[in-house]
Amino acid sequence: MPKDAWIGLGFLGLAGAYWVKAGQIPISPLDGVVNAAAMPKLFAIALMIFSALLVVRAVVVEALFVRAARQASLAKAPKRETDGIAFTAREHLRAVGVLVFGLMYLILLPYLGYALAVSILIASLAVYMGTKPAPMVLAVAGAAAVIFYVLFVRILAIPLPAGFWPGLIG
Repeated sequence: MPKDAWIGLGFLGLAGAYWVKAGQIPISPLDGVVNAAAMPKLFAIALMIFSALLVVRAVVVEALFVRAARQASLAKAPKRETDGIAFTAREHLRAVGVLVFGLMYLILLPYLGYALAVSILIASLAVYMGTKPAPMVLAVAGAAAVIFYVLFVRILAIPLPAGFWPGLIG
């Protein structure tokens, strides 16, 4: 059985355990039709569906590969890479660099506030990933910060850290 099928089956089991745990969330007498367990159970269902799709996809791809190998009348099926893509040490270090940016964002977030911290994160990651530093990078980062702020704070009413800015203004 292909590796992706095993991964899908593992996540299917994880989704089942998540469903069971979500069912153990205490229900308040004040809850209506949608209670505290509704979202976790919805996530469990989504994970089950995607896991099942991963298993089906892996088995179908494997079957198509074997069929194509037989049709090509090969005495021995060509060896194919089963371990995925091999990454170099430089690429691993680059991924660690992205994690460092994320940690710096979390450290600076309470001090700088959400809008400034997320705009710095977006701009610095864009440059780190290879975009040439340009005014457009700052414009996109600023626009994204404004969009996220409006979405989370104004529309969804999720409070985000304001940083030191309110103290300067009032």
